[in-house]
Amino acid sequence: MLSSIEPDHILLRQTFSAKEEVIRAIGQVMVASGEVTVRYVDGMLLREEKFSTWITESVALPHGANEVKNEVLRPAVVVVQIPGGVDWGGGKTVHLAIGLAGRDGDQHVKMLAGIARVLQDRNRVDRLRDAADKDEVVRIFQEGFS
Repeated sequence: MLSSIEPDHILLRQTFSAKEEVIRAIGQVMVASGEVTVRYVDGMLLREEKFSTWITESVALPHGANEVKNEVLRPAVVVVQIPGGVDWGGGKTVHLAIGLAGRDGDQHVKMLAGIARVLQDRNRVDRLRDAADKDEVVRIFQEGFS
């Protein structure tokens, strides 16, 4: 399912003042690529209001609430590198946000499992945070999916 990340879905060295800006940037990439509707982005923001998508030290996985899964036109993953970090609430700072959109529960779970394989390796997380170019990010994800 997730064998690679599209280079135009990788935003390097970004600066944001709030997590909502990060989620909107992720959503903008997905909408512009025809992967989700604007309503899905609203669902991502709503989900974040209800339940934080922060998952581990410096990483968040923003995604839409169940109510907007039908707004996913095709699966998508967007990687955002935030070197200076952004406050994700609760005293947590995020340096890497990986937004995802899956059409159904099974697809969503498979996407999360693939991303989890990448994120369980601390070295890979550090490399993603420090990657200097998009090709490097693509390679890191390919390593984790192989």
